[in-house]
Amino acid sequence: MLRYLLGALAACLVVLTAGAEEKINRFDVGIEVQQDGDIIVTETINVTVEGQDIRRGIFRDLPRYYEDDLKPGDKLPYQYDVLSIRRDGQREPYTVEHDGNAYRIIIGDADVLLTYGDHSYVIKYEVKNQIRYFESHDELYWNVTGNYWLFPIEEASARVMLPEGARVTEAIAYTGKSGTAGRDYSYRQDADALVFETTRPMGRREGMTISVSMPKGMIALPSMGDKGMLWWFRYGALAILVASFCGVAGFLMSSFRKVGQDPPKEPVFPRYEPPKDYSPAAVHYIFYRGMRGHNALISTLIGMGVKGLVDIDASSKKETILTRKQGDASTINPDEAILDAGLFGGQGQRTLGGKYDAGFTSAYMKFRSSLARKYGSAYFRWNIGYTLAAAVMTIGAIAFAITQAPNWSGLHTLVVLAFAGLNGLFMYLMPAPTPRGQKIRTEIEGFRLYLETAEKLQMNAVKVGSDAPPPMSLERYERFLPYAVALDVETPWTKYFEDQLPTEAENYAPAWGQFGSRSFRNVGGMNDAIMSSMNTGVSSSLPQSSSSSGSGGGGSSGGGGGGGGGGGW
Repeated sequence: MLRYLLGALAACLVVLTAGAEEKINRFDVGIEVQQDGDIIVTETINVTVEGQDIRRGIFRDLPRYYEDDLKPGDKLPYQYDVLSIRRDGQREPYTVEHDGNAYRIIIGDADVLLTYGDHSYVIKYEVKNQIRYFESHDELYWNVTGNYWLFPIEEASARVMLPEGARVTEAIAYTGKSGTAGRDYSYRQDADALVFETTRPMGRREGMTISVSMPKGMIALPSMGDKGMLWWFRYGALAILVASFCGVAGFLMSSFRKVGQDPPKEPVFPRYEPPKDYSPAAVHYIFYRGMRGHNALISTLIGMGVKGLVDIDASSKKETILTRKQGDASTINPDEAILDAGLFGGQGQRTLGGKYDAGFTSAYMKFRSSLARKYGSAYFRWNIGYTLAAAVMTIGAIAFAITQAPNWSGLHTLVVLAFAGLNGLFMYLMPAPTPRGQKIRTEIEGFRLYLETAEKLQMNAVKVGSDAPPPMSLERYERFLPYAVALDVETPWTKYFEDQLPTEAENYAPAWGQFGSRSFRNVGGMNDAIMSSMNTGVSSSLPQSSSSSGSGGGGSSGGGGGGGGGGGW
């Protein structure tokens, strides 16, 4: 018997719970219109709590923007100031958030659950400049309840208090869903108050809006401060962008005059010798303002081979065997000495290719670091700090302008594009050689011009008064071959050698290079084979990046690109 009674009681509870509905019993709004056009709104919202949607409190969404009367289609932000919030007569905690077009007031304590039943919330806030000024009249046009409540509203009212002496020419209200003009309301004057009340319950997403018109002069026109704020809303973001653009442009121009202007440059003309005391690796680094590929390393090894210090075995296409020979130690230059110590310090031979070589990688990194230290900032300055500072200022200005712009127009975008062009231009202009770097690089350009166009220069030398280049010889070809490799003009330099000394070129067999059974039609093919073999060997001896796949069961949790995560509260 007890079992049946408990079952019946549970069924009754289920029916009662299913029949309970959370709703707004009354939504009463008081609006005090101030002489300066501001309004103070007091919303008294009585709700029934059943622990469904309302458990800890309610939130009130107010619109963040309204249409600009002077520029139809544009928006102006509402200026809210929350004065107080109470629940059942007591102060209640709240937070304010911006959610899209909503100014959201979240009322309640996350650690406190509400008791079931009726609760009354009083929300009091001030809104700036809410009187609309027209040629024939002034108007308060206010959405009393809002049209996007998730609960039905049983009753709603609005009580409007105008400044003393203000006269009403028209008072009207609209009810129903957004965009409709229902007239389900009553209106009366109660002493100095204008009272609007709904005459039927409103469903979800239904509300009431009122319009009160007054003769001109009842409400003061916007003050200079108000006009200044409205101007800021309309044009402040654009003013920020323009002023910031001028500031960043001034900073970059000043910085360019300080560090970015190139020193005077001498004319470039063919030079028949490299700059004195500069190795092939040095001219490579200075000319390219850094390392380009592996040519600095390869030209250094070829230079050591020409001096009889290294034997280069390029018999295989996939690996290169380097053998340290005795040679004349006095001929080695400082850049070669650093590479020599790293590659051959403890052994007479090293194979490049086939697998990762930690020892080679360490030696190569030391070689590169040495070149950067010796031929970097002393010859060329990127001045990256100035362009980074300008980029940071640009990003900050644009981000701040975005936060201040109710409306984003083509003019805003145009200034942002101008910012991008300005920063890009000075990223190109700001790097500059030092006086020393300008002088040496000009000499390198002249020497490279000779290596690249030696045959043409030789033909022009028949003219009376021309400066003929030195005659080609096998020794001259080999001595400048490392420089030609370093400056990426090995092909025309070798072609000049083959044209000037065809017999020597046909019989050319470098003492420093081994090719096994590989044969070549000319010297150029031989050099291409050496450089290709060395490039392949160097690349495969360095650390390799991962290229694994997750398909076919080969993946794992955490693998692949992307990442991140999330959760709920």
